Amino acid sequence: MATLANEPILSTPPPSPSFYKRKLPESCIPFASTKGKALFKTALLEGNLEGYFPLASQFITQNEPAFCGLGTLCMVLNALEVDPQRKWKGPWRWYEQEMLDCCRPLSAVAAVGISLPEFACLARCNGLSAKITSPSLTATGFEAEQCIEAFRADLRAAAKGHGALALSYSRKTLGQTGDGHFSPIGGFCEEEDMVLVLDVARFKYPSYWIPTALAWESMKPLDKATGQPRGYAVLSLLPESDPSSITSPLSHTSLTLNKSTWAVLATQLTKILLSTPRTSSASSLLHSLSSVLSKLPSPPLAARPSSVSSLPSLLSPLVALAPPLPSDPFAALFLLALLSPKVSLAKLVPDHLRIELRQLVDGACKEGDVGREVEVLATQLAALGECAFLSLSLFI
Repeated sequence: MATLANEPILSTPPPSPSFYKRKLPESCIPFASTKGKALFKTALLEGNLEGYFPLASQFITQNEPAFCGLGTLCMVLNALEVDPQRKWKGPWRWYEQEMLDCCRPLSAVAAVGISLPEFACLARCNGLSAKITSPSLTATGFEAEQCIEAFRADLRAAAKGHGALALSYSRKTLGQTGDGHFSPIGGFCEEEDMVLVLDVARFKYPSYWIPTALAWESMKPLDKATGQPRGYAVLSLLPESDPSSITSPLSHTSLTLNKSTWAVLATQLTKILLSTPRTSSASSLLHSLSSVLSKLPSPPLAARPSSVSSLPSLLSPLVALAPPLPSDPFAALFLLALLSPKVSLAKLVPDHLRIELRQLVDGACKEGDVGREVEVLATQLAALGECAFLSLSLFI
């Protein structure tokens, strides 16, 4: 059939480029190479690969190009045997990367990834202790050497099986393509002063060894999202006495807030706390706070599926407390967590009401199950608050 003179000719767009892995630069020693195996043997004999085996047992590939932070944390959580307290598939409770959404929506993470403070927020929301360290850009001489020695000490501790260490670094410094990235550290060879990076972007690079000094330098380039150097997070299990510890019984509720929604809600609650007159009673303040919660598009708290039937009896002691809490047990539980000393908003409670409300929280927490729920929620709120504050301060 002849083509009409004015009829547009449809053309097939050229296929988008695709890649199969990248070659490691000379600065990186491939894990599976002869030299890489020799470093592994030396580190093993030093006792600096105790942390490697739990991580290797849970080695995963990040699910999205920007999920390196989520992939790294998911790997660490499963390696440290943290119970997510919710089902993955079938009857099994297990961490997957899509569960890590308490600080930012997954769609936002998929677009630009997460920052180191957000990584720490996610870790704390999921029951870990997280200490973050960033290199000083002004330290010189002896002070600079002290900083890198502290890094070596943290590497050594993680390598010997005391928690885990996650590195937030710039690939450019290593001579790799791309820029910001997260990966767990799998080991430390003291004799050669080399660090084993378990790269979660396994579609791009294999695991590799790099000099400790280079790992330190790779954290210095500024993160475009924060304007600050990158760094590393030391992750460990909480003490057994902490209600968020994996040795504690399962909690019955979980927050539905993320960093953004908590920031909005916290702003509203702050205005109420700061504007409360000295003549107000504890009951009126609790009523004002609960009215804000009742107007939210969705409750800030939800029951875990396994606890829907048992929660009413568990929360029934809250009805008898004075001053009275909201009749909605979820709102009552949330307010108790909000007034916990762990949460920064509790410091804004007016002086004339502080003792009475503190006694209210203490009285509620005498009930074992209620007290544990309050402490777990307060820990999560504190982590969200810290993350939201750090993000806000970057723009002030």
